[in-house]
Amino acid sequence: MKSIIKNNKFIFMMLCIIVLAFVSIIGYYTNKIEKLKSIEISRLTTEYNKENKNNETFKETTKRIKTNDINIKTNTKVVTDNFDINNDKVIEKLIIDMTTLINNDEFTRLYKEYYNEEYVKEFKITEKQVIDKFKFSQKVSASITRVTRESDVYDRAVATVRLIDDKKAERIFDITVFEDGKIADLPLYKEVRFDRTIERDNVLYTVKKRYKTRLGSIFIVNVVNNSEYLVDIQEIKAYMGTSFKYDHELINGNIHTYEVTPEESQDFIIKIFNQDKPDDLRFTNKKIDGTIEEFSVLNNR
Repeated sequence: MKSIIKNNKFIFMMLCIIVLAFVSIIGYYTNKIEKLKSIEISRLTTEYNKENKNNETFKETTKRIKTNDINIKTNTKVVTDNFDINNDKVIEKLIIDMTTLINNDEFTRLYKEYYNEEYVKEFKITEKQVIDKFKFSQKVSASITRVTRESDVYDRAVATVRLIDDKKAERIFDITVFEDGKIADLPLYKEVRFDRTIERDNVLYTVKKRYKTRLGSIFIVNVVNNSEYLVDIQEIKAYMGTSFKYDHELINGNIHTYEVTPEESQDFIIKIFNQDKPDDLRFTNKKIDGTIEEFSVLNNR
């Protein structure tokens, strides 16, 4: 009886050993097959990449995949890349977000995160100016009455926005929204770059840009005084032909801004009323001997 039990135990142990050996063999060959498949896939991928490295569709697909990977990692990048300047709903959402910041007195964030950097630099915009423009005594809600786009301008739109408080008092703003989702708090429908310079009496006058704006135009003119005398600007006017004259407003200054001391460089941001495309811009200066001189800074005449 004991002999039979010992034989059964031996048989059972042998069966276990055989099963374990069989399982080990199957696992070994399964792993080997998977490694071979992985090597083959890698080889085929390398060959595919080599064959398609000059293929434009392949490049675009790869670029899109890489861009999507960046977007997943950086939320800010997603907003920037996906901002659709041609979608009124996207612009409306941006204005609502700005209104929330205004109501929460988060003007620093509004200034730093929403304002276009080039606009801030060119128009010398400060955080204080933003507060002065958008500070309300009560909570406000936003209503967009119109979104304007120039037919030949693709990088911006101008939203006319009503900000209405709880007592139904309102202020109306024209907000330029750029293709990157940043804004300017002036209507800048279109810009034309000139970079045209003239020199008179050792003073350089450079017309940098002209913007088409609501009911007129805005010129950016830089004056560099390399002379020994004060530049004393008495008047600035725009012309259309020889008969039509248009008055101006200095956006970035006061009566003292019209004076440029020796060795000083100064930008003039000039609003011209009722003409969005004048063909001439003329300065009138008072010279050191008291004589008055009018001259063009746009057409060199």
